[in-house]
Amino acid sequence: MRRLAATVTLVTTSDADGKRYGMLATSVTSVTMEPPMLLVCVSRSAHVHPALMARKSMCINVLLDGQADLVRAFSSSLPHDERFASAAWDKHPTFDLPYLPDAQALFFCEVDQVIEAGTHSVVLARVLESRSISAVRPMVYVDGRMSHLPGSAAGSL
Repeated sequence: MRRLAATVTLVTTSDADGKRYGMLATSVTSVTMEPPMLLVCVSRSAHVHPALMARKSMCINVLLDGQADLVRAFSSSLPHDERFASAAWDKHPTFDLPYLPDAQALFFCEVDQVIEAGTHSVVLARVLESRSISAVRPMVYVDGRMSHLPGSAAGSL
């Protein structure tokens, strides 16, 4: 599995009391364009899992290649509040979800279906709103480490 290169994302949500939760995810993929849906694999042992299953909504923040501090914070054993302290976060006015305003792309989603598979919940999520910036410089996870795409990722083959 280490050879499957993947874009690095931060999946964020909050609970009924407003406490923020987030996890790094590389198992995120597009499912359909109509309706727009994404698939996210979430370990049932992940701290974000109970809040996500209760809240049924999340933001998928697609990280830029220069956001390694966030990867370090969210892959550490720091308390949740300290993980979120490593960047400037906003809260969506309608969905009440934490998000990174300078992420490469944002997908505000509601859970449509959950399929239990081994140690994970496979979450099919309907995209309610998406945003992106002009930069196309994704952080990539491959061979057990974070990397980036050389040159312009927007170039053609």
